Amino acid sequence: MKKCALTLVLGLLVSLVSLHAQNRFSVHGGLNYSSVSSTNSINPDGKLGFNTGISYKHYVGDLGWSIKPGIAFSQEGYKNQRLDYLNIPLLVGFDFTTSFSLSIGGQYGFLLGGTNQAREVIYHSNYAFLLTFEFFPTERFVTGLRFSNGLKNIIERPDLIVVQTANTYSVQFYIGVNLFKLQK
Repeated sequence: MKKCALTLVLGLLVSLVSLHAQNRFSVHGGLNYSSVSSTNSINPDGKLGFNTGISYKHYVGDLGWSIKPGIAFSQEGYKNQRLDYLNIPLLVGFDFTTSFSLSIGGQYGFLLGGTNQAREVIYHSNYAFLLTFEFFPTERFVTGLRFSNGLKNIIERPDLIVVQTANTYSVQFYIGVNLFKLQK
């Protein structure tokens, strides 16, 4: 797991250093609805939380393809259990127009904290598949809708709770500001 996290962080740094294309550095914040899906038919109610983060969109060539690493805080969980994650997403995207893009990728999440019971039974890392739609109403602002589906069972201690296996999922809505845009 540490090797995977190190690889993602190094990929983020390499992407941030290569500033030779039309690139965007942005900050964002918003709301998310999250829960877990369980194999033993206990699917608890979802939880509202918030997310905030920074991202860097690096364009590859002139056809609209991009690589978008980032770092984000996301307050997730289910029912009355809060899970605070530091996520490192890495997305590959395509701009269909100057106002709309679609990205897919993955993220590695570090559990920073949460409710006491959650911290005792949940693994401290998570992997997720991401699908993101972004709309740029102006060159300066971005709104986004992101779907996240956990790929890893997050239950480390099934002997302490009813749920034996659970995967996270969330829907995030965010608004962002492009701080600067570098030209070719």
